Amino acid sequence: MESNRKSQKYNRRKFIKAIGFGAVAAGVSPGCTSPKKAIKLLLDPGPEPLPPTRVYPAMPRALVSISGVGDSLEKTLREAVLAAGGLAEIEKGQRVMIKPNVTGPSLNPTQRITTNPEVIRAVIRLVKERGAHPMVGDRPALMDDKSFAESGIPRVCQEEGVEFYPWLKSEYVRFEPKQRYWSNGFRIPKILTEVDHFINVPMLKNHQSTRAEFTCCLKAFVGVCHPEDRWQEGVNGLHQNNIGEKIAELNLSVNPLINIVDATSIMVKGGPDGISARGIWVPSGLIIAGKDRVACDSMALAVLKRYGSENKVKLPYVNKSVWDQVQVYRAAELGIGQADPRMITIEDIKVPEFDAIKANWV
Repeated sequence: MESNRKSQKYNRRKFIKAIGFGAVAAGVSPGCTSPKKAIKLLLDPGPEPLPPTRVYPAMPRALVSISGVGDSLEKTLREAVLAAGGLAEIEKGQRVMIKPNVTGPSLNPTQRITTNPEVIRAVIRLVKERGAHPMVGDRPALMDDKSFAESGIPRVCQEEGVEFYPWLKSEYVRFEPKQRYWSNGFRIPKILTEVDHFINVPMLKNHQSTRAEFTCCLKAFVGVCHPEDRWQEGVNGLHQNNIGEKIAELNLSVNPLINIVDATSIMVKGGPDGISARGIWVPSGLIIAGKDRVACDSMALAVLKRYGSENKVKLPYVNKSVWDQVQVYRAAELGIGQADPRMITIEDIKVPEFDAIKANWV
């Protein structure tokens, strides 16, 4: 336990240092009056998360698919989406916002830290086949242009003839969750209230620079929150020990039609942005899909635990039950998704060592 605390403090210092340097390099502060103020806010640990109530509102059954990538990534993704319920809700002429995970410029340029652009290409094509108009957008905390350019996603949008719409172009509207945190609310892109559907396409990674522990469907909603609002003072500050609870509340703002997880290559150590020089990337070769964010994250966590354990990673998420993760149980308490494994069906499509992955889920 003591070694875990030291590891968290060490990684937090590295995270703070990287954020401060990143703000200076970008010539901006991350929603604060200065990078120094940002660092001061990061040094406030905040309260510990509250223990789970295990009292969840009634939720419908959830369906999650997990598919091993074969010869064709696009075919694999199609199979996973169909097995997770498909895209029948998308009608001809509708606008569909596709959100990748664009964390920021990689601190380890030899490795990818954002959603695979070929995964985004496959999602774009599925939406176009419905006769709809796909758009692709996100908003990193810092250095938007550099982050997007490194991701390869604008290039894919250009090649597919669809609109690349970074959320810097959007007006923002305020959302108030009226829960434990975000007492001043937070702003979300107005475009998300105007499009007909929203598709969440995160990359699966561990998250050791803060107590979030992992980043996938639920954590992707930090990108929905205006960067300035992530740096509120006091208990409303995002980057504290209770970050998992605040992430859950962010998810009350918008409801994705489906979540399609890029687990073609995952980070089991050093996530989310390669801060750690000893980051570990695993070519897991998987796509996970589900319309329920909580259920989808539970299976993604099982994958992360499986490969983290195999690579002898000594971080808290490896030994913690997926159902004890703060993001998961708090989101379930809020009625965002299903956290009862008896109410979740997993569709396995040609996944190598699926039994070993599922053993980390039950």
